[in-house]
Amino acid sequence: MKREIVCSQCEPGLRKLFPVESPYPGEHVKFVVGPSLVQCRCDNCGHDIKVAEKVCAFSSWADYGGQPYFEWEDEYVDVAAELVESPVTAANK
Repeated sequence: MKREIVCSQCEPGLRKLFPVESPYPGEHVKFVVGPSLVQCRCDNCGHDIKVAEKVCAFSSWADYGGQPYFEWEDEYVDVAAELVESPVTAANK
């Protein structure tokens, strides 16, 4: 499983790379967007993300390989205020 925290500037690029929830059979992606709970850095560009700034928690995983998906987003994203969107939904806005 791959986990990344990305800033609002880098999020559209990830969504462009992964326009569907299952890019290949047995492989999955998930985007969780909301206010940041902690100060951190964007894993893509290194931007300093401040508390309460919009952040995207990105996960990718496969049904094979022994690394199943597990929820981790609540460590970085305020899940009470989150906006969970599939790449397909976001692309159709």
